[in-house]
Amino acid sequence: MLSMRARLLVVFLVAALIACVQGCGAPRSDVGAPDAAPSSMSAGSPLVGVGAPTTVAGAYRLRIGDEIVVRFLTDESLGFSTPVTPSGTVSVPLGGDIVALGRTTAELSEAVEESVGEYLLDPAVTIVITSVAAQPIFVIGEVKRPGRIEATGEMTVTRAVAAAGGILSTGRASSVMIVRTSGVQEPVAFRVDVTKVLSGRDFSEDIVLAPNDIVYVPKSVIGKVNEFVDLFFDNIAPAQLFYLRGYDMTHLGSDGRAWY
Repeated sequence: MLSMRARLLVVFLVAALIACVQGCGAPRSDVGAPDAAPSSMSAGSPLVGVGAPTTVAGAYRLRIGDEIVVRFLTDESLGFSTPVTPSGTVSVPLGGDIVALGRTTAELSEAVEESVGEYLLDPAVTIVITSVAAQPIFVIGEVKRPGRIEATGEMTVTRAVAAAGGILSTGRASSVMIVRTSGVQEPVAFRVDVTKVLSGRDFSEDIVLAPNDIVYVPKSVIGKVNEFVDLFFDNIAPAQLFYLRGYDMTHLGSDGRAWY
């Protein structure tokens, strides 16, 4: 025999499923709502702002705090080690400050060679990354351990979710939101379908996260129903039961039974 809470949960689940089936065939008028984006939206399509995320493939790009060693093949005595400064640059003797943030080691090598070309004949530069700085990623919503993750190297959406303990049964894995505030003129939001990655259908959905990205896993329909049921039994039902008990006490007959 199901309890009252279980029966109520079943009723709401059935109602939600019926509403979902009816809504799928009807035209949507809430174009501005987050859930109104077309299902054919490509991986990481921006909902706010401009730009596009990077997928898994690609060479590592330097970040603030990374440690590198710069070597000159023609003169080893000119070699040095340096971190990428908070301003995103590295200081090169004879070459001055050079932007390193967002560049690959090959791109930075070319920039260093160009900067010292006036002083060195045919400089040949190689750059090696000796230490990768941890970058903060924030995972919130329907995951087991929401909070901050210190990512080293490239961190993708699925890796971030796994580091947060995985998506709960109440989470909507098909509509994970990525909010990016670093390196853009205005906040940018992307929707990612994690189920396509986990099923092997589309690995391009597993985009590479940038420092300070926010990964938000929203509630599924079941999660919203569970939340309402908990709210009903914890807040609404106790108040109604208290009222009914009081009503019974004021409508008792002489025999102690309710007369209504």
